[in-house]
Amino acid sequence: MALRAVATGLRSGERNVELALLAASVGFAILAWRALDAAAFAMPAASGRILAQFVAVVVAGHVGLRAVAPRAAAAPYAVAMLLAAIGLAFVTRLAPGVAANQANWITLGVALMVATAWSTRRYRVLRRYRYTSALLAVLLLFATGIFGTTVNGARLWVTVAGQTVQTTELIKLLLVVFLAGYLADEASVLAAPRIRFGGRSYSALPYLIPLAVTWVVALAALALLKDLGTIALLTLLAVAALYVATGRTRFVVAGVVLLAVTGAFGYVAFDHARTRIDIWRDPYSDASGAGYQSLQATYAIEAGGITGEGLGLGQPDAIPAAPTDYVFSAVAEELGLAGALGAVLLYVVLLFAGLQVAVRAVDDHGRLLAAIIALLIAIQAAVIIAGNLRIIPTTGITLPFVSYGGSSLVVNFVLVGLLLGISDAREWRPAG
Repeated sequence: MALRAVATGLRSGERNVELALLAASVGFAILAWRALDAAAFAMPAASGRILAQFVAVVVAGHVGLRAVAPRAAAAPYAVAMLLAAIGLAFVTRLAPGVAANQANWITLGVALMVATAWSTRRYRVLRRYRYTSALLAVLLLFATGIFGTTVNGARLWVTVAGQTVQTTELIKLLLVVFLAGYLADEASVLAAPRIRFGGRSYSALPYLIPLAVTWVVALAALALLKDLGTIALLTLLAVAALYVATGRTRFVVAGVVLLAVTGAFGYVAFDHARTRIDIWRDPYSDASGAGYQSLQATYAIEAGGITGEGLGLGQPDAIPAAPTDYVFSAVAEELGLAGALGAVLLYVVLLFAGLQVAVRAVDDHGRLLAAIIALLIAIQAAVIIAGNLRIIPTTGITLPFVSYGGSSLVVNFVLVGLLLGISDAREWRPAG
């Protein structure tokens, strides 16, 4: 059996395509290190080890997938690693002191991705734990409210064994499991405007009660934690998932109304939310204070032009939260519109790859799980990029795989592992 698995991995066309695609992430990392060196940038003392570690992790992840998920889709891991390479380069550029931490989080994330890909070939078992996942998500939210630490107005972090964990990242993963399992059970009912039973017609709305209760409790807890960014993200995710599962636009309309009501409530109830919205509307009203960061991000994007200042040659470190909330602005300044658009296209490719996995899955649960994962990553990227471009107010959430932060990196790699496991399932239908 072991020899057969090895032979399957060696012959895998998907893994061979993935190997070719992974050359882009290794090549980008090496070029980024050379560019920073040429710009006379003060690299961290362990910069050589960080680069070597990243290359080793790229290879190890690929070898691991050949062994445990040889038929998995080729694109998700390759695209995630290219985004991680961009993130590692810019964390090294913007916060050299924590670059080694970022490399370590990537290492842990890839290891958990491979483990998840192996275990998620039996993804149907997750359906049994849909309500358990919802309960755990709510309990984790309330635990964060009791034991968490407040940073920038929001109470989102819990310290465990000396490490600070952003619990909302874990909550996203739990809610993905809940949404996929719940909608796999109820989508056909929710798609019908009315249900006929015993010669009478009944509304399908009562079947929304489990979802409504879970979301109301979760959103209420997030409101108490003052995390309006995650509220917006999860609301958009729920709306998108309902639309994918049912095809009914009424859920989209209801979601937009709910999002507007939530924003209005946040503006009235929370000072930091009001400040963000006011600064979004007019950053010059407090240019040296609350509006400083937003203006510096705008100036950075304008300075980048089409081709950028060059890696290590711009001034993105003038943005206080550049490694986290405003990393896209840093990319736009030093790699220009071309580089920023390239990053956006990578998220589009990852979305397409995830939806392709969903289309090829043969059961509703697999289709919904893959689609919701792809939508979550894409929506999160869209929200943070739109905030950097001042299309919407900033939300404080991270850019997947690129922003500095261990919790986000690890959870996003686990989500990619879920995609890979679904696509490696024996019943997965090949293209054509």
